[in-house]
Amino acid sequence: MPTTGTTPFSLTTWRDHDEEVLQLPTLDAPSLVTADPTGSGPGPADLAAELYRSGARRVALDRPADMSGGTGARSIVSTMLLVAELTSWGTVVDWEISLGADPEIWRSLNHLYPPSAVLGAPDSDDIRQQWKETFYLCKCVYRKGPGFIQVRDRRTNGSLLRFTLHDPAYLRAVEQLSAGCPADAVPSQVLDDLVGESLAGRAGDLAWWLPYRVRRWPWPSFAV
Repeated sequence: MPTTGTTPFSLTTWRDHDEEVLQLPTLDAPSLVTADPTGSGPGPADLAAELYRSGARRVALDRPADMSGGTGARSIVSTMLLVAELTSWGTVVDWEISLGADPEIWRSLNHLYPPSAVLGAPDSDDIRQQWKETFYLCKCVYRKGPGFIQVRDRRTNGSLLRFTLHDPAYLRAVEQLSAGCPADAVPSQVLDDLVGESLAGRAGDLAWWLPYRVRRWPWPSFAV
């Protein structure tokens, strides 16, 4: 299994999300897709959209997201952005995460499709179960308006936190972070504010945007 942060990883895709349906002999064979964290191929947003349009409704990643940094910052950022984009399309994601030195980081990531395994924490099974039981689509999303971005965040105890960003420096930062970028490309005060509210993450010398774009409301909008 690849271990370096710049090694392309493989995605296995299916046209149905249900595990029982996948066992039916009449179902088409899964497809293999290569994702390249070096940025030479489609970015996470384009790749997730392309997979959805091609009929993929379940996607499996071939290696864990290692938040300890063992596979490199670029691998962390690419994986987190891809899982977020797939989640935003309502795609089931088979993935694993190793939490590293800060097991509580999962609370900033619990708007992503629940991983099939949580590694590297004494209470990994409890974390995975809580993640699974409390997950729903649009738990932390953003939408763009003319000259502003609004974030709706229910990651903490289900309580709604709403952020409206309209300062040009913050709008530029979101645009950069949405694709992943060097941390020093974003003004330090802006990045510190976003990280402080768990709206951005950092991995080594890179940073990325945590909320995903709302595609459609799965429930009446007041519920999320």
